[in-house]
Amino acid sequence: MYYGFDIGGTKVAFAAYDGALALRQELQVATPTQDYEALLTLLTELVRQADVRFGARGSVGVGFPGILNPQDGSIVAANLPAIHGRHLERDLSERLDRPVAVDNDANCFLWSEVQGGAADGARSALGMTIGTGIGGGIYLNGRIHQGRNWLAGEIGHYPLPGTLLLKYPELPRLRCGCGRLLCVETLASGNGLERLYHHFSGERLSGQQVVARFYGKEPHAEAAIDCWLEVLSAGLACALSTLDPDVVVLGGGVSALPVLYEQLPLRLPGHLLSGVVLPAIREARFGGAGGVRGAALLNVIH
Repeated sequence: MYYGFDIGGTKVAFAAYDGALALRQELQVATPTQDYEALLTLLTELVRQADVRFGARGSVGVGFPGILNPQDGSIVAANLPAIHGRHLERDLSERLDRPVAVDNDANCFLWSEVQGGAADGARSALGMTIGTGIGGGIYLNGRIHQGRNWLAGEIGHYPLPGTLLLKYPELPRLRCGCGRLLCVETLASGNGLERLYHHFSGERLSGQQVVARFYGKEPHAEAAIDCWLEVLSAGLACALSTLDPDVVVLGGGVSALPVLYEQLPLRLPGHLLSGVVLPAIREARFGGAGGVRGAALLNVIH
């Protein structure tokens, strides 16, 4: 059995898969965001209950929103205090008396899509999650590539290209959660779409409301979506110029928008070298389950 956890800011998703990767159990519980001991206890109890239920000693993988400190193996997750600075892999392994694999949630998302998903069979793939922020993962040579500092695929923290600032000189100069100005995710994420709509209209709406107005041909929404697609294309083009993957897989809350798959192939060439053949751009097959499913399968590569 393969057990996976996807630890988020509000909920912990758990899922169990059998040897054929068929889903056998899934559930969600509230995240103890401030209490590390409570989180460890929760994860341990869910694993032990699953062991009893399936009569097996399942392998365990955990996805989380952050990176691993390559110096000491601690987690860097500024938005999730319960695990920030903690040695989750070591501590949970000790409690469960078995190996535990951990990785960034975007890497888990992409690993799931490589295993029977939208990137199945690809030699190389780029995963991009578009939600509150922008996440990314790289698949290369049969493995998820984390990089020396666990930063590989962090598309959201590319700086906005100067060409965009020339095209849109009035764009808001926003500070990212990482502390720097003008990271791509400040405008290319779901939150970025909301910020762009406020920039063009002066009104604050949710991303879903902006999309609804876009399909209703409201001018401010059309302007916001147009700019958002250009920012997204510019950031994605930087990654394509570096990795040149066979496949790009999009996930996250905004990834189901048909306009993405219509417009990205039209806009990307304007940000790339002439004559570049674009990769296939696909919506994730496993959607919201991708992170927890990928976490469950982490032991395949560890």
